[in-house]
Amino acid sequence: MRTIYHEFESLEHLLAQRLLPGGGDLPIRFVVFGGTGAVGGATVLELCQLILASPRYRSRPLRGEVYATGLSEKEIAGFVGRLRMAFGDQAEVEEVKPLSHYRVGGVIDLHFSILLLSLPRDLREHVLAAKASQGDDFQPEAVMAAYFKDQPRPFQEFVESLNPDEKLLHAVVVSIPLPSVATYTMEVIDGLADELGLDHRRAQLIKTSYLKTFIRGLATIQQRYARHVVMAHTTAVGGMYRVDGGTAEIRLGFAHSALGKKLVDKKYFADELTQLYIDHGFYVLVTAAAIGIDAVDFKVPLPLDRSVRQMLQVAIDENPENPPVDAGDLESGEIQIYPALRAARYEDGEAAWDEGLSFGSGERLIVEAAIRSGENGLFSVANCVALYNVMKVAIPEELAMVLVRFALFGPERRRGWFEDKLSYYAETENAHFALRLLENYPELNRAHFGVFAVQAYQALGSSTHQARLHELGLLMMLLRLRQFGKLFQNIPEQELVDGLDDIGSFFLHHTGRPAYQDLEKIDVATLATELGRLCEAGTAEAAGRLIGFEGDIAQGSGQEKFLTHLGQRLQRYVATITSLGIPIIYQGASGKAQILTGPYAAPLDMVVTRRGDMVRKLQRLAEKHGLTYEQARDWVVVNNGFIDLRPHALVNSAKEPGPDVAHQVACLSSGDEIAEWLDGLETGSYFTTCGLVALEYRLRRLYEQVQDRKIELGTRETWKHLFPQNLKGRHLLSPGLIETVRMYSEGLGKVTGTEALWPDWGY
Repeated sequence: MRTIYHEFESLEHLLAQRLLPGGGDLPIRFVVFGGTGAVGGATVLELCQLILASPRYRSRPLRGEVYATGLSEKEIAGFVGRLRMAFGDQAEVEEVKPLSHYRVGGVIDLHFSILLLSLPRDLREHVLAAKASQGDDFQPEAVMAAYFKDQPRPFQEFVESLNPDEKLLHAVVVSIPLPSVATYTMEVIDGLADELGLDHRRAQLIKTSYLKTFIRGLATIQQRYARHVVMAHTTAVGGMYRVDGGTAEIRLGFAHSALGKKLVDKKYFADELTQLYIDHGFYVLVTAAAIGIDAVDFKVPLPLDRSVRQMLQVAIDENPENPPVDAGDLESGEIQIYPALRAARYEDGEAAWDEGLSFGSGERLIVEAAIRSGENGLFSVANCVALYNVMKVAIPEELAMVLVRFALFGPERRRGWFEDKLSYYAETENAHFALRLLENYPELNRAHFGVFAVQAYQALGSSTHQARLHELGLLMMLLRLRQFGKLFQNIPEQELVDGLDDIGSFFLHHTGRPAYQDLEKIDVATLATELGRLCEAGTAEAAGRLIGFEGDIAQGSGQEKFLTHLGQRLQRYVATITSLGIPIIYQGASGKAQILTGPYAAPLDMVVTRRGDMVRKLQRLAEKHGLTYEQARDWVVVNNGFIDLRPHALVNSAKEPGPDVAHQVACLSSGDEIAEWLDGLETGSYFTTCGLVALEYRLRRLYEQVQDRKIELGTRETWKHLFPQNLKGRHLLSPGLIETVRMYSEGLGKVTGTEALWPDWGY
């Protein structure tokens, strides 16, 4: 299912010869549901661009009427800003009615409305009333299906309000991801299912019956009001599908985390809806745009995940005397930085402490750069580099081009975009536009490689992916500190004091980007000790030890001021990671393992309110699956996304917890043991690793391959050429690229055939 570019018609030919009947005299009329998001927003911009370009190819220029929906006035205002920025001097964007009606270039009327898809507010009351009145005859699925059938049809009502009987719409494009609506916004149904004793499967069927109300409305639109209804359909983890023979299968290997359960649901609804769409005659474009870049924001706060926010609110309500966090922090809807607190010591198998953990009032987290990605929220630069390489997704602009051209000109004559109304739109070379964007701007490089760069954000489903990126951030920070320590005593005190205004820029000026060669000078035991010190940094003395400063620190001196500030920034960086939901296990000064956590722990999908909460949850997991506490603990640590900074390797080949975990999780002490363990696995099978021995082995094996690349072979070395080398011959560390290789090595890459050009399974 690939795209062959030379067989498609040019835009010049399409505009001159192929416009659908009436399109030259009547306005191009489009409705784009979700028209302020990634693919939907790109569709609106592409349509406007095409209409504005028409005078170059046609004697009679086109006009347009575009109706787009968003989730809020803030979202609409943001898109209008993008619209003005996109067209600049090319076309004036005239405000006819604020946040409602704009005129672009004098020929396109662009209308915005707010549209929210939500369950009826009285659903629970209605169902419980039916249960009370029907007694033994009560069938919850039938009651809710009948109730949903009588509810308004928001898509249909919206289109009918435009009075389309006079003029047929060219197309209705739905870029609202209905699988995500079902997965993430229907907690009321989940609550009702628990209350009524329904299993997960029955809850899924109820949600499907609700989604069918939207589909029935779209079917009416298709029959009466529009030439085409096109669904921009995202499948689970961004189209991570493979096509063998005639069957497309969505793969979920990437999502090995506690929150990955949600993605199983998303896959279910994506599969169900694909068939329902086709049955109703819609065109379905499987977008595979898990991480489309529709905007880049600088110096912005991050939104707090809604489900995390709800869990924190429940914890506050249950502990009014000693709430885990300040209730006011939740009102902003933003992620806050809280002190990283120690949970129960790692070795303890008993819930030894009932002492409440109060994280207090947080500090607003502002990140250097955030990549906006439609429904997925805000991602870091490293997230995007890794996922674009692994998922090979098309950029939103390319998908918008397909949607707009198909709706305006109909099927291509030589090779259509759709086969039997379905298009699995696979990767193309245009993904390089996104990768070059991420690599070619200083402000994005600083967000990726800076000493205090936050490598992963909270919005992503896989806490394992986040943890692996964060540990690379900690490693790069440590290597920068070691470089800086060699210069510290020779830097004038006033220069140190001046550097406090922007300590991140100060470090970038005085140190170089870490390289693989830097790792050759430090063994795993030393690495564990120094990373442990980093986790406990906070004072001038601690910061001094980290950079190897052995002298006395004169009170009030420039050196003391600088080291005090550095210690605080290091402490804040560690607290940022735990506040994003990723706990850290490290070897403390006593030699015993310690766990640092924030108020939410993503690997266990829980709020931490007492020191023994993690222990208790792990004990329950152990009891449920017939494991010892230690076995359950080690499986969660290696499989679900803890940062493990201890001098060992935990290895695992169990995707789900169960009795076999005892034989599938092991603690190893060297790279040779890891290699032997991998040799014992079936090639291509599932596995995960963590710990500094595993990290060092992965990086060493990667460096050996990159170092051995031969430019004389041209492109033969494929992926190895992605890794940068500076003028001094140093092979530079890049968290996004390192994470790309890890995911391929662990079998998490998208399987379309071309993955053979990337790293093989295994380290």
